[in-house]
Amino acid sequence: MKQLCILFLILFQMSCSNLSPAEQELRKTIDKHLCYDLLETVRQGNTFLTLEELRQQYDYLSVVYLQNGCRPCYPKFIEWQQMADSLHYPDNYSVLFVIQGNSYEGFMNEVLNIDYVKDRYYIIMDPEFKFLEANKDIPRWIIDALVLIDAENKIMMVRAPWLNEKIA
Repeated sequence: MKQLCILFLILFQMSCSNLSPAEQELRKTIDKHLCYDLLETVRQGNTFLTLEELRQQYDYLSVVYLQNGCRPCYPKFIEWQQMADSLHYPDNYSVLFVIQGNSYEGFMNEVLNIDYVKDRYYIIMDPEFKFLEANKDIPRWIIDALVLIDAENKIMMVRAPWLNEKIA
């Protein structure tokens, strides 16, 4: 019996060690708390609300981190606006963009220079890098990929939902 237990433990360790470093980071990140409550004012177009009001409306948020001045970020924002509308989401889900930068207008001007989109989702501007600082225990590549959080701000999924048909 003792030998069987030892064999099981060895097999278990070997199976865990076969994960790539990225897969290991993903497994460690799922269920971690995403901190973004240092940022208070949320906007949707020309409407402003508090983070608390947003969370009262939605149990699930896809949190998309972008940076003003980041050339690949503008097409990513456009893609989210276009693709998110093509999927059928429950009423308790929305998208929250956390944009590192001082100016919403400056960010939107850069977006509109590439393509017209109507900004339908929620945005928090982060001029002081508070979001990255508060989440420094989460690998940056995961934050850049996007995270889906639940009502308790725990990470449930990493990446855009339309990249996987089952998730969509």
